[in-house]
Amino acid sequence: MIDTRKTACLFGGQGLQYIGMGKEFYEFDEDCRQIFKTAEDVMGYDMAELCFYGQEESFEKEINSLPSMLTIDLCAFTVALKKGVSFQAVAGFSLGEYACLVAAKVVTVKEAFELVKIIAMISESELTDDSYGMAAVFTTAEMCENICASIQNGYVKISNYNSIKQVTIAGDMNGLESFRQIAAGLRIKVIPIKVNRPFHSGLMETAAKIYHNEIRATRFAAPVIPIYMNVTGEAETNAEEIKANLIKSLYSPVLWTETLRNLHLAGFEHYVECGLNNVLCRMVRDTLGIDKKNTLFIRAT
Repeated sequence: MIDTRKTACLFGGQGLQYIGMGKEFYEFDEDCRQIFKTAEDVMGYDMAELCFYGQEESFEKEINSLPSMLTIDLCAFTVALKKGVSFQAVAGFSLGEYACLVAAKVVTVKEAFELVKIIAMISESELTDDSYGMAAVFTTAEMCENICASIQNGYVKISNYNSIKQVTIAGDMNGLESFRQIAAGLRIKVIPIKVNRPFHSGLMETAAKIYHNEIRATRFAAPVIPIYMNVTGEAETNAEEIKANLIKSLYSPVLWTETLRNLHLAGFEHYVECGLNNVLCRMVRDTLGIDKKNTLFIRAT
């Protein structure tokens, strides 16, 4: 019998940042202000200033976009706990996996920011120009795979299996432009994402090898609740496997649709999104067909 009390926490990924984000969390809660302060200490710049009053162009750099999104995820999680929400599992979409590490007590808040800083620095040093990108594609995975397979000029692959109605692609600009032209002819909607690195694709393999050497220095504790991971879509409770999966995630697609289905099969009927908006809640409803009342997006008030 399904235990309808089981609730999963979902953390959002990057690409949706905007100026003013997180201000309500910062003003609402002292613990949220401390998260901003920890981010500032690790990153070496004023996170509140960036999020509230910075320039949109700032979020095009991973050194800003990755830790700013982690900040918002962790603030939303903090508020969720204070609202009395309890979780029996966590899953993070792309970058959201690093918020999972904190939520499941695998690493500290400071360590999570340190890991994200390493990823940002490696990705910017290994892929030194802006001739890469990602885009959301509103069609089935099968259709998208067929288009990718037909492209001869450039590199483009599915990087995220978001829902039954949407995927994300990553690649170089030639591949992305070729994809866009074919999609336009088929009247398939393609929206560029505010990311200039091809995360979760084979183009990140070199960066992943460097990250492997860096992440070894961080001790991972066993999670207090299962983490459903991007590269398998399955629950993981082994600390070393979690670390290995994070490395693979840099160059492997996010199996989000599979993740949601496995959560549902495990008896999870309630889903709480901690992030910038309710994108993941919509993906849950699209993929699982569950009622809107079973999804919740955390706000500061």
